[in-house]
Amino acid sequence: MRVGYFGRVCVLSSLVTPGLLGVSGCERTPSAPTSDPTTPEATGGSAVVDTATPCQQAFGAACGAACTGDAACGAGLHCADGQCTADCIQQIDCGQGECTADGRCDAIMLNPIETDPTETDQPPACIEGQVEFKAVVPQVWLLLDRSGSMTSLLGTISRWQALGSVLLGDPTLPADRGVVGDFEKRVAFGAVFYTSGSAATGCILDLESVALAANNYVHIRQRYNKIGPTGGTPTADSIAATVAVAASSDLTGGPRILVLATDGAPGSCALRPLAATQEVENEVEKAFNKRIQTFAISISTGTDVPHMQRLANIGVGLAPDAAPPAPLYTAQSQQELKDAFSAILTAVPRSCVFSLNGNVNPERAGEGSVVLAGTSLTLGDENGWRLKQVDQVELVGSACEQIRAGVDELDISFPCTIFKPVVK
Repeated sequence: MRVGYFGRVCVLSSLVTPGLLGVSGCERTPSAPTSDPTTPEATGGSAVVDTATPCQQAFGAACGAACTGDAACGAGLHCADGQCTADCIQQIDCGQGECTADGRCDAIMLNPIETDPTETDQPPACIEGQVEFKAVVPQVWLLLDRSGSMTSLLGTISRWQALGSVLLGDPTLPADRGVVGDFEKRVAFGAVFYTSGSAATGCILDLESVALAANNYVHIRQRYNKIGPTGGTPTADSIAATVAVAASSDLTGGPRILVLATDGAPGSCALRPLAATQEVENEVEKAFNKRIQTFAISISTGTDVPHMQRLANIGVGLAPDAAPPAPLYTAQSQQELKDAFSAILTAVPRSCVFSLNGNVNPERAGEGSVVLAGTSLTLGDENGWRLKQVDQVELVGSACEQIRAGVDELDISFPCTIFKPVVK
C-alpha cells in the first residue's frame, strides 16, 4: 500500500464511519436468465447482432465524441481518456452502487447506524474496512524581503518581479504556478513579506503575512499582487515575529522550516544592543533552539556574504564558522533564484510520522501491525515504530531512513477493538 493513501483497520459493520467503508461482500444476486429476442431460439432464425455499446445505444454519436473535460459532454456522459462515455445508463447497471448524473457508478456507503443490508438476519461481524493515513507534511514559512532595494534589477526585471515569478509563476503563463504551486501538495506554506515604515514615533515594522495552510498558493499569490517593495530591511525583527508565530502553532505536526530570501544587508527597527548582522544570527539561533531550521537565499550580491554564510550554518545547527559549511544559496539570475528555492524544498526530509483518521488505544497499540516494504516492524524497537500520539504512527531508526530514501509501501492496521475512527 502506498504512503499517503490508505491503511486497514477492522471495524464493526454496525459502527462504520461514513465515507470510509464501501459495501464489502454485498453483491447483487443475478436474476434468472431471460430469453433474448435476438437469439436464434427467440427469432426462429439467425441471431441479430447489435455491436453498439449501451452508451452508443443511449446517446448515439455523442458517445465517443472527443473531449477535454466533463463539461464538453452532455448530460449522462463524462470525459474519460479523451472521449465522452458512460459507465452506466440506469441504476441497475451499477449493482449495489448509484448511477450518477454523469454516467459514473458510485459505490454505496453505509450509514453509521445501519448494519450491512445484506446481513440483516446476522449479528454484526468484524469486517475489513479502511482507515486513511497520510504522511505529516513539513511546515514552511517563506520570509521574503520587500524592501525598496527589491526594485533593483535581476536580469531584465526587478528583483521583486523575479521573486514573484519564481514563487508563483509567470503571470503571462496560466499553467505556470511557480515553486509554491509545484510544492503545495507536499508542503504547507505560510508567507511573510517584510519591510519597515515610518511614523511620528520613528521606524515601524511592516509585515504582510499569509497564515500557514495547506494548498495555499492562491492566497499567497493574492497577497503578493497587492503589495510592492518599499522601506528598509528589518531582518532580525521580522525573524523574531515570524518565529513567535511558528513556534506557537503546529498545523500538521511536521518539521518547521524558515526560508529567508533577502537582497541587502540587514537593518533594524527595534532598539537592539548589537550590530544588525549579529542580531539576525542570534534570532536564527533562537529559532533553531525552538526546532525551527532556517535556510538563506541571497538575492544578487548586495548582501553581506560572510554574514549570510554564518546565518546558513547556524540555521541548521552548525557552528557559525563550521567547515564544511552549510549550503548558502546566492542567486544572480531568476533561474538561480528558482533553483535555490527548489533545492531547499526538495531537500526537506520526508516525514516519518503518519496521521490516522482515528484514535488507537495506546495501552493496546502492540496489537496493531505496521509493515514496511513487506517487513513487519516492532512497536518500541529502535528501528521499528511508536505511537507518537493516539492518532499518529511514527517510524524510527532504519525504518524512517527507508521512508526518507523513497520507500513508499506501507501498511498500517489495528484490530477493531482498539481503533475508533474519527471524522477530521
